[in-house]
Amino acid sequence: MPHGGVMGMRENTALAVYLSVVRELPVRERLRLARLIMDDLADTAPTWTVDDRDEWSGEDIADVQRAAMVYAGQHLAEDDDAEPR
Repeated sequence: MPHGGVMGMRENTALAVYLSVVRELPVRERLRLARLIMDDLADTAPTWTVDDRDEWSGEDIADVQRAAMVYAGQHLAEDDDAEPR
């Protein structure tokens, strides 16, 4: 579920690129692209920083709430389909 802000725009851009470009590539080219991305990430790993704050942003809380609702919805649906004991 998309949400606003810069992160939401990046997610929408990545999804749009995937759907309009990457998914249309032959499997061999998709794997080549994945390899290029992974190599680039591995090369830049030493410069990554870890956010070790104990605080959660409003976006973090909203993400957790969304994930919890999806999880609960999936599991409640499974329980409804199960036979009574």
